[in-house]
Amino acid sequence: MNWAEKIKSSFFYMKSVARAALIVLVFLLAGGSAAAQIENFEDITQLPARGWVMQNNSVPPGTTGWFQGNSTFPAHTGASNSYIAADFHNANDTGVINNWLLTPPISLSTGAMVTFWTRARAGTMFPDRLEVRLSTNGASSNVGTSANEVGDFTTRLLVINPNLEVGGYPQNWTQYQVFVPGTPGTGRLAFRYFVTNGGPSGDNSDYIGIDTFSVNTGDPPPPGDTPLDYNGDGRTDYVVVRKTGSGSPGQVTWFINNGTNYTQTPWGTSTDYYISGDYDGDDKADVTVYRPETENSYFYTLRSSNGTFIARQLGTNSDDPTVVGDYDGDDIDDFAVYRGGAAQGQKSFWYYFGSATPNAVLSSVEWGQNGDYPVPGDFDGDGKNDFCIQRNNGNNEGVFYLNKSGGGFETVFWGTSSDYILPGDYDGDGKTDFAVVRGSGGQILWSVLGRNNNNIIHFGAAWGSTQTDFPTHGDYDGDGKTDLAVWRPGITPGSPPAYFYVRKSTNGALSAVQWGQLGDYPVANFNGH
Repeated sequence: MNWAEKIKSSFFYMKSVARAALIVLVFLLAGGSAAAQIENFEDITQLPARGWVMQNNSVPPGTTGWFQGNSTFPAHTGASNSYIAADFHNANDTGVINNWLLTPPISLSTGAMVTFWTRARAGTMFPDRLEVRLSTNGASSNVGTSANEVGDFTTRLLVINPNLEVGGYPQNWTQYQVFVPGTPGTGRLAFRYFVTNGGPSGDNSDYIGIDTFSVNTGDPPPPGDTPLDYNGDGRTDYVVVRKTGSGSPGQVTWFINNGTNYTQTPWGTSTDYYISGDYDGDDKADVTVYRPETENSYFYTLRSSNGTFIARQLGTNSDDPTVVGDYDGDDIDDFAVYRGGAAQGQKSFWYYFGSATPNAVLSSVEWGQNGDYPVPGDFDGDGKNDFCIQRNNGNNEGVFYLNKSGGGFETVFWGTSSDYILPGDYDGDGKTDFAVVRGSGGQILWSVLGRNNNNIIHFGAAWGSTQTDFPTHGDYDGDGKTDLAVWRPGITPGSPPAYFYVRKSTNGALSAVQWGQLGDYPVANFNGH
């Protein structure tokens, strides 16, 4: 097996279905409008005077509600106790913890960005859970009166550790940020410490803290249009997935680093494919997985625009979901699969749900045959994905057959049939280029043929090691050009940590970003064929 085949095999080994819990995609935005509210919880006795409401509806009621942080762990910022906390004493005996912390009313007319930091006790074996909820009923503080009521706070924006898994709540201060879509009028946000089978005698609930809370009202920053750009700043983010749950398949968590901040999003299992794309048209990538099944396979997506969860049935377990893209030109990525011919000589088909079509009608295009590799991208720059495959032309020569969305066909000879294909716009002309890599002498060699009169952008450019590295091409410097990039995990447990190594297209300089660990999978590698 050559190096490219090993990379392909590792992707299929690391394929990861989303748990069917409603979890909001947590994302981080650089910049934004002025903060309408900031709270650092230096003295929580002052909160009621500032419009905050605390109400503990736990059953049976315990001896604590929300209280000033203590020596269990220090605050995120400021004095060591300057955070707000809740714990297992919110309920008595074995019960249901339903403890509410409501913000002052906020204007919802232009939307809002909510940011806060939270954590649990390090090493705890008693899992915690926190929800962020929204009421659009003005200054209402109605959260019901029983353990399971939510009153006017019927919209759940975020849930941390929804299934109450040990280790599922962050045990170091972690920033979360979620966008509240604009709606007329005012409302309140609420933190709900909600733990079933909690209390001093229960199996769940321990101690959590919340700190450094802010609400930025107004429109979010101008979005970008870049692969794996989860915060809309026009740059590819550093993203790995990691198996964090027990069993097989186990829960996985997405670790997203945008260069300034990071998020952790539990989504999917270790047998899913990890797929990136913008499926709601807000120019931010959505956390997405694809679960292959014998008859009905599904895409599961967390929309970054409004936090809703969607499931789209498409394909079977032998289909390739890495061909997602915008096939109808509406600036929204479409769910798509490539179905290779089942036997020698049999035709291959591309299937996609066009988001520009009412009710997302399924479309199919016959292109390719058994043994071909799909190569997704917009090669003619018309804003629509084309249909392209790579084929062995004999004597290990690689040939690309392109069926353009605007009409016409092309045949392009480039590379060898055993090369690994990494489509991207490497020269920033708005067209996908023919890019291949191969291993030689322990190095990864990149060769890229552009679409501007077949200009050669790279030829045999060495970037990465075949012994350890995963290609992770993307636009990490935000100049509109795909950068050469690899992710290098540690070789063995305890070895040096994992790094993304990026050769910036702006100036050719090396950028090294520590992110991930041995056993993780870099999501940017999904767009390799």
